[in-house]
Amino acid sequence: MVDAVAAGLALGAAPVLEETVFRAGLQDALLRRGVSGVLSVLLTAGAFALAHALWRPGPWAWATALPALLLGGVYLRTRRLWPCIALHALFNALWWGVLRPLV
Repeated sequence: MVDAVAAGLALGAAPVLEETVFRAGLQDALLRRGVSGVLSVLLTAGAFALAHALWRPGPWAWATALPALLLGGVYLRTRRLWPCIALHALFNALWWGVLRPLV
């Protein structure tokens, strides 16, 4: 039961909440303030990884910066949140189904 709840959060609530905070919140605020697109992606990906490292320390938390770079690029290109949420859910599904059992 606990795994089902955790998986539900990882595939549903977390992508919506995190993309709202980091892409529509932080990255968009940086862009509106004139920060370059590339720098906004880098700073947001760093903040995303830092948040994961503070929540659950370890190398896998810092590794979230890599998919966050892609998510930031998608947001920069589209300025739409839903593609980022869907991609984030896919990344979490891959983590949950493939990588998590290995670590």
